[in-house]
Amino acid sequence: MTVATAADHRSPSFKILRLIYVLSLCKCTWAGLCGGNGETLKYLRGDALTDNLDCIGPNGKPYPESIVAGTYRRTHNWGSSRTGRDAFHADSKPSPETVRETLLKTYKYNNHNEEYTISRTARDYGSTPANRELCQSPNRLCRTRYNTTAPMYGVSLTSGQPVTIVQKFPDLLQQVVYEVCESNECDVVRGECTQTYVPYLFLVIPLGPVTLTGQDYVLVESGCVCKPKGSKATAHELVSTIPAMPHP
Repeated sequence: MTVATAADHRSPSFKILRLIYVLSLCKCTWAGLCGGNGETLKYLRGDALTDNLDCIGPNGKPYPESIVAGTYRRTHNWGSSRTGRDAFHADSKPSPETVRETLLKTYKYNNHNEEYTISRTARDYGSTPANRELCQSPNRLCRTRYNTTAPMYGVSLTSGQPVTIVQKFPDLLQQVVYEVCESNECDVVRGECTQTYVPYLFLVIPLGPVTLTGQDYVLVESGCVCKPKGSKATAHELVSTIPAMPHP
């Protein structure tokens, strides 16, 4: 057996090999982070439609596929209109792409209907990573973008603690639409653009307190409102007291 000497450790070749080894470890770790298609959301991390299910979460560990699979088996009859998958019968489940398109079309119709906007700059859904709207009605004075995500991690609204969102491809994908501010200042009216949030029910682990099936509320970006300069804080800003999802 060959024993490395102190001289070996000081040699240039040894230092180069050690540097390559360290860099390879860093590359593997950072390349495996749950990125969520490059989108940075406050309370959500990762996207099961774009990330590998063994990606590294905010806790520094891989997404717990085996635990998620066990949770899914125990709650396979669970369904919600917001899951996008189990709301349908087993013999007629649509593809994730179909669900995504349906969510975007419905969201666009309900929140960005042309009849209620004066100026619209949205692009076609399938041609860009996210949809953008500039609505100059009294309720929409800030530029926003929206898209769908199947988040893998979140922060519980009820406990304020991090939770893992159950995503099992292709049996159960809990897709949701988010909408984020693209500007800091309002158009037309002098004020600040403020992000708003809405609670969504997800099947999570550890099992949440909301229902017996383990659902819990997680906040999702829902739009942008114009707050006039000097106005007092409103209800949607109180979510700032909940810890945000850590990001690298």
